[in-house]
Amino acid sequence: MIAGIVLGLCVIGGSVYYVNKMFADNTQEILVRFILLIFTSLVALFIVDKVIAWQVKLLSDDQNGQLFDLIKTLVLMIFSYYFGTKEGVETNGDQNKKK
Repeated sequence: MIAGIVLGLCVIGGSVYYVNKMFADNTQEILVRFILLIFTSLVALFIVDKVIAWQVKLLSDDQNGQLFDLIKTLVLMIFSYYFGTKEGVETNGDQNKKK
């Protein structure tokens, strides 16, 4: 039981560290970095609940469903932000490209 908790904390901490290190130079806005770190923590918690915590339920079924919906919403928001800013950079020079 203790080994599972330690392994779960290592997975969550390692994933947060990896994402922070990966986006530290690219992301200037602190709010975007904060959202990425929270998103990474939630996804890691979801994975730990499904994979590592075998028969021990860390989250109730209701919390599990709500967390999945939140992750799904955040993924859509992150992709729309990323591709929206990428499109803005590509069409910045020519205003007729958006039409």
